[in-house]
Amino acid sequence: MSWKGRIIGALIGLLFGGIGALIGFLIGYYFYDKPRNQLIAQSAEARNAFAGRGPRSAMHKTLIQSTFRLMGFVSRGAGRINESHIRQAEYFMDVMNLDAEMRALAIEGFNQGKSDDFDLHAEAMSLRSAIGSNIAMLSFLLEIQVGIALADQVLSEGEHERLLQIAIAMDVPVDKMERLIRIRFAEVQFAQFARKYAQQQQQQQQQNSQRHRSSRRSGTQGSSGQYQGGGYQHDQGSSSSGGSFVPKSELANAYEILGVDENTSWEDIRRAHKKLMLKYHPDRLASQGLPPEMIKLYTQKATDIQTAFNIIKEARGE
Repeated sequence: MSWKGRIIGALIGLLFGGIGALIGFLIGYYFYDKPRNQLIAQSAEARNAFAGRGPRSAMHKTLIQSTFRLMGFVSRGAGRINESHIRQAEYFMDVMNLDAEMRALAIEGFNQGKSDDFDLHAEAMSLRSAIGSNIAMLSFLLEIQVGIALADQVLSEGEHERLLQIAIAMDVPVDKMERLIRIRFAEVQFAQFARKYAQQQQQQQQQNSQRHRSSRRSGTQGSSGQYQGGGYQHDQGSSSSGGSFVPKSELANAYEILGVDENTSWEDIRRAHKKLMLKYHPDRLASQGLPPEMIKLYTQKATDIQTAFNIIKEARGE
């Protein structure tokens, strides 16, 4: 529970006396703590509903079936269901820690969603009724649908169109859905490069440490030449920082992941990075009651966010 707004409001209000402190306390509650605590409660409710725990566990069955029906609907947009779609669906079953009964319902729902007679609008109406005003639950649901569409790292025209149809049916602005698609697509493209980049940085640190120890033993300074081993090859219009070659396309993805662009100030980039790391950090998710299976869904995302920030930091020479 957040008390930040009330505390800050009361402290500022003290400058105007006791009444001012009370007014500041109330303003902090209504304009900061109350909406923030509502979002925290909605996030917890969403996680419990998908995981089948808590007071909303009764809707677990309905929510899982609807989620996988929409996944089947999106996957069919590619023309046919491929192995990547199936693997991604199974991955989400594992993340949600579904038992044998719930897996059977999920598979049944997926098959219903990919059929020609699937009624998206009726499904959306039922789902909106179940979700209510829980924004966190809706966000999680939409992210799953984008995830299944990008399972093979390719977004077909049909999958894209069906994602937008779901957004419209769920009363979500199209531009908001497009933004989510762009971010997730950037994350998918960035993921493989981020692993290689992180490995390179680790190797570079180890080599620098070894050179430092060697120079201390010999009493001489180690070479300060630019690191070349394992570096990335320049592509047309790539950037170089910290001795590492980063293709411009990957730098653009890094900006997209943080929700900023190359014209954003460094201070705003730092704030965006901090906000995302707080949101997806595994320790914070665990403290909020997120089950281990679902934390896995966000652990790699937090790692990629940090790598994206490191790349932007080096590219800017910060």
